[in-house]
Amino acid sequence: MAFDVLDKLKKAKDSLTDLGVEKTQEVLGELNLVLSLLKGAGYDVSEVETELAVPPKVAIHLKTTSAVSEDKLNAILRDNQDKGVVTAIVTALIQANRLRGSIKVEPLELSDIKVVLAASPTLVLQWKDKGVHA
Repeated sequence: MAFDVLDKLKKAKDSLTDLGVEKTQEVLGELNLVLSLLKGAGYDVSEVETELAVPPKVAIHLKTTSAVSEDKLNAILRDNQDKGVVTAIVTALIQANRLRGSIKVEPLELSDIKVVLAASPTLVLQWKDKGVHA
């Protein structure tokens, strides 16, 4: 009987692992498109992290540039409404861009953005000294 329970637990764990890998593959399937679109919108992509878990987690590290505009982000959103990953990332970046334009923290400027796609998407905004990362 004890072996039966252990076997069921192992099968459940394997199913969850497979689900985590499947969802990660789904997110990563749109990643090349996302990276290309973000570069076209004026962001530099510096790093991508993937965490295999249930739910999976993918983090994209971006460097902001002066070329980023809400118009470009809105156009990407409009043209890719059927792509869930693209929509989630671009919607979050539109919010970050609005925040960037409304907050001044002298002598700092918004430098890096980390977009974390998980069960609850997260944006991490990092302001740095203008002279340090220029």
